[in-house]
Amino acid sequence: MVSSGSTTLKDVQRQLGLGHTVAHRILQTWTALHYLNFDAERKVYRAGLKLLWTGIRVRAALDNPDLAARLRHVFKTLGFTSSVGVLDGRLVLLVARNQGRYSAWNVEVGTALPAHATSLGRVLLAFESEANVMRRYADHDLTAYTSSTITTLPLLLADLREIRKKKYAFSSGMVDSATATIAVPLHDADGRVVAAMNIVGPMDEFGRDAIRDRILPVLMEIAAP
Repeated sequence: MVSSGSTTLKDVQRQLGLGHTVAHRILQTWTALHYLNFDAERKVYRAGLKLLWTGIRVRAALDNPDLAARLRHVFKTLGFTSSVGVLDGRLVLLVARNQGRYSAWNVEVGTALPAHATSLGRVLLAFESEANVMRRYADHDLTAYTSSTITTLPLLLADLREIRKKKYAFSSGMVDSATATIAVPLHDADGRVVAAMNIVGPMDEFGRDAIRDRILPVLMEIAAP
């Protein structure tokens, strides 16, 4: 964005080093998704409410005390890759990440993953009202990535109720059949859930005893307010 709070197609081409067609397609996509508003008379783009709201969520996550140190501590104590994400509609947006000894997916900061199929997304959805969750998915299918993916809204709502009780989410092969993840919520100073932190590793290292005795106590301690 330029200092006036708006940007043009040429600005995006120049600042990102993109060709006209690619830059135009990106701007059209972001406008269709309501991240940007297009002023047809002045030919400029401005941040939409959805982008502003997502920015607020990202800022709240990154302002979490000692976030980078927490991610490093996960690696030091457990050795796993860890990420922090915020909810963005039906997606979870990765805003911080620390690479460990295992990473099944080609993801990085800025990657958006399906909320219903990930531990990060499901633990964040669990702390939304059920009415909000139902609105998010009312007219949208829950895509199946593996045979373990939750694919119906009633099953998702039941799963989220359990996650609220346990205060963590476990994903066993929901996106990648060989990978398991666990996520816990991160809170702001007022106790509100503003983000989630997860770890990811191979399925055979996430047995019931390992989760109960080693993984979960460490992760919850690191994520505690």
